[in-house]
Amino acid sequence: MIYLLRHGETVWNVERRLQGQKDSPLTTRGIVQARALARLLGELIEDPAAFTLVASPLGRTWQTAVIVAEALGLDSQAIRFEPRLKEHHFGQWEGLTWGEVESGVPDLWAAREADKWNFRAPDGESYALVAARARNWLAERNGQERLIVVSHGLTGRVLRGLYGGLSQDEIMAAYEPQDSLFRLTDGVVQKFESGHPQNNEPGFQQPTDTKGI
Repeated sequence: MIYLLRHGETVWNVERRLQGQKDSPLTTRGIVQARALARLLGELIEDPAAFTLVASPLGRTWQTAVIVAEALGLDSQAIRFEPRLKEHHFGQWEGLTWGEVESGVPDLWAAREADKWNFRAPDGESYALVAARARNWLAERNGQERLIVVSHGLTGRVLRGLYGGLSQDEIMAAYEPQDSLFRLTDGVVQKFESGHPQNNEPGFQQPTDTKGI
C-alpha cells in the first residue's frame, strides 16, 4: 500500500518557474497544504508507525515530509530518501519561467509541444526517462510494504499512471494536486481530498495546467 502525495506549493510554483531538480522553499500556503495532507493521512491511517516515510531528496519534498512526519508522530530522522522519486530534470531551463522558454527558444518549444513524452531540454531528461526510473522503483515493491511517499507533480502522475496501467497520453492528461493525496493498492488508484474519498480514477479525467513543476 502506498499513500502518494506531492510537496506543497513553492515560491517557484507561484512564479511559474520550472523547478525540476532545483529548489525553492514552500510558501505559507504550501506549508498549510502539507499540514492539511498530514491531518488527512492521520484520518486514513490507523497506525502511522506501521508505515515507512519515503521522499524525493529535493528540498521541497524533504520540507513536506518533515511536516508529515511531525504531524503523524514519526521520527523525521528516519525519512528514507529515494533519488528515483526526484522531479523531471529540465536541464538548462530550470529557473526560467515558461514564458521565457517559449519566447527564448521557440524551435525547441515547438519540438517539446510536438512530443512532450520524448523531448529532452538541453542537459535535461525526457518524461520517458522519468517513467523508466519510476518503473524501476515500483518494480522493487513487494506489495506488502506500507509506504507514505512524498514526490513531485510530474513524477507523481507518472507513478500513478504506471501503477494503474495507463497510456502515455493518459499520464500526460493527469493532474498534479497539492491539496490531495492518492492511495495505490491492489492495482487501484484512489484520490482523497478534504478527508473524503473520491471515485476511483483509472483514467485521471481531471486535467490541470501542469506548468511550473
